[in-house]
Amino acid sequence: MSDYEAIRHLTAEYTFRLDDGDFAGVGELLSDAVLRPVMAGVRGDELRGRAQIEAFYADQVITYKKGSPMTRHLLTNQVITLTGDEATSRCYFTVLQRPPGLPYRIVVGGQYFDRFIRQAGQWRFAEKTIQVDHLNQIEFHFRIDERRRVRR
Repeated sequence: MSDYEAIRHLTAEYTFRLDDGDFAGVGELLSDAVLRPVMAGVRGDELRGRAQIEAFYADQVITYKKGSPMTRHLLTNQVITLTGDEATSRCYFTVLQRPPGLPYRIVVGGQYFDRFIRQAGQWRFAEKTIQVDHLNQIEFHFRIDERRRVRR
């Protein structure tokens, strides 16, 4: 597998684990990374380490039957830049959701800004910034902690 394909694989694997409600798996995938959620109206903390990242997703993402958030993350326009044992990636994401009793719809869209490092021949996430640009009926997908809401 080429370096580009390995990085595309990691980016996609992150979204598959989210869509499966596998927050322990997300924590494992990002265990060496700093996670920075940047959402409209919400101050995001820098999250570090497997346990903290897993807890963030388990606390914030709303799940339904079989622990699934009933979402599909779509990735587009990925640009990867390789520099030795480091790489960066930028791509758009769109999240579709169909909670029980509601129509299928787009609930959130934005960009992922990722930095990767290669250790012992394997690429790993070093940083993941999630920039949310568009929200639509997020209340069925994500809990927004009122203590973090930015008042304008």
